[in-house]
Amino acid sequence: MTGTEAMMWHIEADPWMSPSGGSITIFDRPLDVPRLRRLMTNAVNNVPRLRQRVVEPATPLGTPHWTTDHELDLDWHVRHIGAPGEGTLRDLLDWTAPWLQDPYDRTRPLWQYVAIDKLADGRGALAMKLHHVVTDGYGAVRMAGAYTTKNPDDEDPVEIDVAALLAAQTDLPPGLAEQVRGAVAGALRVPAGATRAIAHAFAHPERLAALRKQLDDLTRTASDTMHGAGSPLWTTRSRRRHLEALHVPFEAAHDAAKALQGSLNDFFVAGAVDGAARYHDELGATLERLHISFVVSTRGAATGPQNAFTPVPVDVPTGPMSPAERFAVVRDLLHSRREEVHGGGPIANVAVVANLLPTSVVTSIARSQAAHIDFATSNLPGFLGDSYVAGARVEHTYVFGPVAGTAFNLTAYSTAGSLDLGIQIDPAAVAEPARLRACMEAAYADLVATATPPRRRATKPTKRAPSR
Repeated sequence: MTGTEAMMWHIEADPWMSPSGGSITIFDRPLDVPRLRRLMTNAVNNVPRLRQRVVEPATPLGTPHWTTDHELDLDWHVRHIGAPGEGTLRDLLDWTAPWLQDPYDRTRPLWQYVAIDKLADGRGALAMKLHHVVTDGYGAVRMAGAYTTKNPDDEDPVEIDVAALLAAQTDLPPGLAEQVRGAVAGALRVPAGATRAIAHAFAHPERLAALRKQLDDLTRTASDTMHGAGSPLWTTRSRRRHLEALHVPFEAAHDAAKALQGSLNDFFVAGAVDGAARYHDELGATLERLHISFVVSTRGAATGPQNAFTPVPVDVPTGPMSPAERFAVVRDLLHSRREEVHGGGPIANVAVVANLLPTSVVTSIARSQAAHIDFATSNLPGFLGDSYVAGARVEHTYVFGPVAGTAFNLTAYSTAGSLDLGIQIDPAAVAEPARLRACMEAAYADLVATATPPRRRATKPTKRAPSR
């Protein structure tokens, strides 16, 4: 595991801080489940971490690592049920919330899919949960490419014999000697790595500048966590969860962002901030600012399946302003903070220190820091245009990112002409989740309306008097 992944693995000991999430994809029809299972054999073949489990280190200084699960049971990971309740989206969200919280079996690969039939309108769904140590959001989108097609009649990949695939894996079960060597290497990695970085930095001045930027990241992150949350309402935290979902037409969102001279992510975050401000206004609470976070990808062309991201905190003013003014403020703040991220970002630098501390200390610090964040945001690139899984057309994909001690997580995912937004909420913090969703919907609608020029009224042509 990378240092960031090891930190997330250990911090999950506190259920408040669980770093994992999942998604619900809605289809125009129920999935062909046998076909889905065949497709997933291809995903297991293409993505090694789907067939691997985590091995705990033998000593406290060791780093968890991956090994093949030779007892992988695909039927355990890919399941099939009828729709909960009356089969409405609300019923589906209410079923998914506790399912996402169910602890993973740490002796198995850390993922699960559930195909769901008989939704109220004849549609189907696929619920997915994936432990964050397997990959990040960008990696999960790439993983979905192993079982997603652009056309309903595309020929499926050749079915993989999973038993033969597992038998061909040559990694040996980790013995005590290997684990001890790994623990020693892990303990020496930090000082040795730091020594090399300093030596190289003095030998190469340009590396000294990069090292200084990374140290600045670490200092700034420590300073950011001292900022108090801005909401006077969202002060309580718990391990309970509630899900909400909404969507905005993709073209409308894209065109609005362009008209307001920003990006789709600027549109997404600006609408979230405006929706949060409206929520406080409706409840008569004074709100001057919000302390939120957004995700910056640190993924490069050579990055494998591992996590490559960093959350970046930012203070956003929430005083009275027009949607266009709020968009400009958010755009400029996000751009400024994004420019300050270097290398692996603040989370990688924090992980170096955190992985040397007892888990109880790290979770305590993480709780304290997360309580200073009002809410977290993440924007994932999806499959633009039509896409299909096992012959069923994707209509919406709602991704629910980890709350991890904040009031809620709002995640955007672009698919099928829609900007789909999933909200995973701590109901102890946000007492009226449905109101929050409605405020978000109104905020995005106003952003679109602000950037859309009014249509000219069609006028009837004036009849000319006949010439004499």
